[in-house]
Amino acid sequence: MMKQLLPIILVLSAISVQGCVDCGPQAELSARIRFTGKSLKLDSVYALNAVSQDAITRQLADATPRHVDALPISLLSDTTTYVFRFAERTDTLSIYYQRVFRYKGGCGFVTDAREPATGSHYYSTFSKTEIHYDTYVRPGQQPWLSSNPGAGISIDIEP
Repeated sequence: MMKQLLPIILVLSAISVQGCVDCGPQAELSARIRFTGKSLKLDSVYALNAVSQDAITRQLADATPRHVDALPISLLSDTTTYVFRFAERTDTLSIYYQRVFRYKGGCGFVTDAREPATGSHYYSTFSKTEIHYDTYVRPGQQPWLSSNPGAGISIDIEP
């Protein structure tokens, strides 16, 4: 009986190991913007050279006076430039990053944006800008072991 049961257990354990692949975060790369300091009324945001502004328009519908969550980041270049229009003024923010594309087994390609190796991290007409790269690819760790909410860039802006 034990001789017959052993091959069945081995086959079932091999199937269960093959069928469970953790691909990690599956969201598009984005910039999460938080406004600090004085509050200005944000009228609009658009990305220079974007094929479409639809994703940004949808995000602005859910924006608060202090947060804009998930503005798309360009995967066509290592920079994305946003123009913010307020009732009182217009500001520009260009963010620089290094794109990372890697193949991860059954998940296909994983995309990430990390801090540029050299040079500037941003150009901004705001009075103060802080940028944080939220990569989920950590050296020596699997991508899904990060406590970050997902890949992308977090930006604190003081108008």
